Amino acid sequence: MKLLGLRRCLASTLLALAILAPGSRATAAEGSRKSAGPTKIINHGGGWKAGQVNEPIILVNPKQPTKLVMFYSAMQLGGSGGAIGKAWADASSPLVWHEDPQNPILSRDPSIPFELSSIRLDAVIYHQERDEYWIYYTGNNARLNYDAIGLVTCPVGEDGYRGITPKNLRRHPGNPILSPQGQGRDDETFVSQGAVFREHGVWHSLYSYRTAKNVLPGLRRATSPDGMHWTKVPGPDLLAAAPEQRYLEWHQVYQIGGRYVLLFEGYNGGTRWGADVAVSASLTNGWKKLPALLIDQTIWANYSDAEMFHVATPALYQFNGHWHLYFQAASAGEYTSQHWALWGLECDDLLPKILAPP
Repeated sequence: MKLLGLRRCLASTLLALAILAPGSRATAAEGSRKSAGPTKIINHGGGWKAGQVNEPIILVNPKQPTKLVMFYSAMQLGGSGGAIGKAWADASSPLVWHEDPQNPILSRDPSIPFELSSIRLDAVIYHQERDEYWIYYTGNNARLNYDAIGLVTCPVGEDGYRGITPKNLRRHPGNPILSPQGQGRDDETFVSQGAVFREHGVWHSLYSYRTAKNVLPGLRRATSPDGMHWTKVPGPDLLAAAPEQRYLEWHQVYQIGGRYVLLFEGYNGGTRWGADVAVSASLTNGWKKLPALLIDQTIWANYSDAEMFHVATPALYQFNGHWHLYFQAASAGEYTSQHWALWGLECDDLLPKILAPP
């Protein structure tokens, strides 16, 4: 939900399991099983996730290739007090998740100005050269009406999971790594939710922004030689929300079958949040939206207005030859007042639609 995406470093373990992660490449091959409808994988409720759970980012465990690691964020009803947690699953059962009882692993630090009010998850990389998880997140300061992007690193540890703990997470000393002002252009007071893609030795962050007059009007790009020091790229937005969407926020980027694919949440028609798709032959220009109802939750087998009227924070993964869509969903009504849960859906039938010739 909205108040406020990456990986290309999974290397041989990722490819061995045929698991696609945001910011990574995959072939277009997929299976043909018909989906049975979405499965609720992590529910809201209690403490740090009383209001909603969102932003599922899944990696193959680099130390245990038969296991998956999910990083996700959660917050209170209405979006305050965000934090980040972890869960695990067997790669053979990617819709059965086990939340860590010690969650959250990362909470806002009120002593740090840009994360005074809340934090949310942007992207996670397994940095193979350093054997670390790199966690990109958006911090919010509601008093100053300000968002910026930070970086936290964590040693992977012996088993790839148990060592992801608060004591092992280290905030980058240069945080925030991307701020609204400076670094090549003026984004006024908000930059948020950068989907990171690493290509030809260059790191790219496709980020959202806000101005005094426009809320989440589109996506812009920044580049980095090392994932820590970023420079914004001037010029027009890579993708605009209007006219199909009122807002364009959380998003993830992939390369599939020679085409770049952007999965994003859009406030479609200003009435409901939905999962949307854009494609391009280039990461840096030429993005075109596919039809807004390409991913239409109302046709899913177990759809109901009471649980999936709104769909947001979508992410796409390929597990053992089959494609899966993960997302958060909520009931009808004003979205900031609803409770949101995380869901997963096998979606082999979606890929041919995304990759169809223009």
